Amino acid sequence: MTKIDIVSGFLGAGKTTLIKKLLEEAFGGEKIVLIENEFGEIGIDGSILKDYGIEIKEMNSGCICCTIAGDFSSALKELLSLYHPDRIIIEPSGVGKLSDVINGCKKFLKDGLVELNMCITVVDAMKYKVYLKNFTEFYADQITNAKTIILSRTKNTKSEVIENILKDIQKYNPKAHVVTTDWKNVHGKKIIELAETSEEIPGLKLLLDQPEHKHLHDHGIHHHADEV
Repeated sequence: MTKIDIVSGFLGAGKTTLIKKLLEEAFGGEKIVLIENEFGEIGIDGSILKDYGIEIKEMNSGCICCTIAGDFSSALKELLSLYHPDRIIIEPSGVGKLSDVINGCKKFLKDGLVELNMCITVVDAMKYKVYLKNFTEFYADQITNAKTIILSRTKNTKSEVIENILKDIQKYNPKAHVVTTDWKNVHGKKIIELAETSEEIPGLKLLLDQPEHKHLHDHGIHHHADEV
């Protein structure tokens, strides 16, 4: 069964950087298809899957990178049939709704072809308020439907600002795992361990107990499942 991982976030939040980190550190030996889903924003050349609106290229890491500009569900079905990957990583458009991508995958869940594994949203801590104010519908959707929310650019962000973001995120998604640690200092496998966990987080203590992470502030990773 193919795992589907969705990494959403607004333009510039750091989702592409996070995906690159996971490809380099966490997915060794897996057959990967990376989908950059732009829903019609990218022009299509004469690729082998042009009828489905898919542009294909081989990445240095060995995974297949696709840009989809046609019907998402049809394209996903074709990719599953053609490549039989162990894992599909979907990077939606920055202003796309995470819920739309999840719904596009649901028919394949029923068929038993895929497992909806990780739903990560990367949130720029420095631009959180501005984006939430100006793009409320899209931004709130990405936060509400994520299983794991990773804050980027927290290194130079005041702790009280992060606290306010956490309180706000809890209003939208009280069950999400929220990471405020500078994730560049956390190994990709630890991020995966956290993001693939739906219950209480064994990865929480593992991350915070690492000697190199003793400098992390108290709000490195949060789990709000038991909070009102």
